Amino acid sequence: MKKFFALLKVSVQSMLLSSTNSQGRGKKKAATGLGAMVIIAFLGLYLSGFYSYALMDALAPSHMEILVFIFMAIAALVGGLLITTFAVKGVVFDGRDNDLLLSMPLPSTLLVACRVTAIYLENLLFSFFMLLPAGVVCMLMTQNGVGHSLLFWLRLLIAALALPLLDTALSVLLGALVAFLSVKVSRGALGQNIVMGLFLVVVFYFSFHLNGMIENLAANAAGVKESLRWAAPLLWLGEGIMGDWGQLLAFVACCVVPFLLVVFGLGLVYRKAVTAFASRSARSDYKLSAQSASGQTKALLKKEAQRFFGTPTYFWNAGLGLIMLLVAGVASLVMQARLLEFVDLMGEGFPLMPLSAMVVCFCLCIAPIAAPSVSLEGPYLWILREAPLGGNTLLWIKTGFQLLLTLPCTVFAWACFTIALKLPLGQSVALLLASLFFALGHASFGMLMGLTYPKLDAVNEAVVIKQSLATTLAMFVPMAALAAAGWLYWLGGKLTPWVAIALPLALLALLAAASTAALAKQGPSLLRAL
Repeated sequence: MKKFFALLKVSVQSMLLSSTNSQGRGKKKAATGLGAMVIIAFLGLYLSGFYSYALMDALAPSHMEILVFIFMAIAALVGGLLITTFAVKGVVFDGRDNDLLLSMPLPSTLLVACRVTAIYLENLLFSFFMLLPAGVVCMLMTQNGVGHSLLFWLRLLIAALALPLLDTALSVLLGALVAFLSVKVSRGALGQNIVMGLFLVVVFYFSFHLNGMIENLAANAAGVKESLRWAAPLLWLGEGIMGDWGQLLAFVACCVVPFLLVVFGLGLVYRKAVTAFASRSARSDYKLSAQSASGQTKALLKKEAQRFFGTPTYFWNAGLGLIMLLVAGVASLVMQARLLEFVDLMGEGFPLMPLSAMVVCFCLCIAPIAAPSVSLEGPYLWILREAPLGGNTLLWIKTGFQLLLTLPCTVFAWACFTIALKLPLGQSVALLLASLFFALGHASFGMLMGLTYPKLDAVNEAVVIKQSLATTLAMFVPMAALAAAGWLYWLGGKLTPWVAIALPLALLALLAAASTAALAKQGPSLLRAL
């Protein structure tokens, strides 16, 4: 067991923890790992709290609370797959320490068990914060006493512990498929992006049609439950939480058995699978062909674009905010009549332009493209360092690449909001300036964080993009600045309307100028120190 826990610690660190550099202090590791766990927990808590309340409000009068737990379990299952499938590819199959660990006198099954358990712990965190809030909502809103007994909470805890086992087994299988496609298909990233795109379309569809679906669900709850017979284990989960111990044990068995089969089955072929994936990915096929001339700027921008669009983890984590910007702009035009009716109901003093700016800037916050770009170079950063490039050239190319992506999306969203909400000329100009200032400041600050807190020795790109301190700061510090701008708007509103707009604009312009100046002054020296 001592070996198991030692290897499990290493696997958990590769999943959740990341340091600023190889000599980073333990406090920095703990802070970064805690930040990643907080993000996952907050996401689960928000989704479960919001949707559990909406579903329970519709289903409690008909005593169909069981459907709330079934839907939250489905959300936890799908969300867990989304969070960990690509991480499985990096941690289980493409870990940089695979050669070292496989050379040790350790059974392959033990190594697989440790790494799969690390995946389980991350799924457990998300599952816990999806099912337990649903239990709290059930206790507060139920009309038949469910949720008021200690046994109910015991059954709910057992379900929350068992569900991630099934989620982990599916994640490992899908991760193996992703790893296989990555080495077998020359355009594997394109296929992964298409799959993720389809998933996102489904998410947006359900988000925009949620109210109508809940109304239909309340009217035909029994029929919906009957139609879920194809997902028998999840029905057993719901019945078990509501009081049927036999069905709860059947659900636990359906989770434990696939998990054990995956661990022992993969353990038998793990060494062979990792060797095959590694040898295939290391292979290089050279073809002689004419090469077109290209300048430094064009070549570096092309390199950044290939990494961004060719790495699904990078694209869907750092680019989701840009997709949300485009979707929000289109949605504002489609739902223009509803939005204008809502504005009329709220009255003349409703802060329409500031809220529009908040939406645009928040979407930009969750698009930290420049922050992880240096760390993604990994051990090959020296190639760019040895190239005949000035330090400023490389830094401004990486920063400019983020601006090339964010500025068109920002202008598009601004145009859509201006048309849909019929903003006056002055407010429209203020919205555009605020969005552009924030986009510039966010890109420069993200690049500065990437240089200040690099992670060049990460085991995979998922650690850099999803869990590094640089990415976390590049997201949440601008959010804090956005909150400060909102406070200044409220403070200025006590004076005159133009002061309420001028103060946040001045703050955003100042932050953009400060971030850009700091990057220009400190960036080259920070790059040389790497």
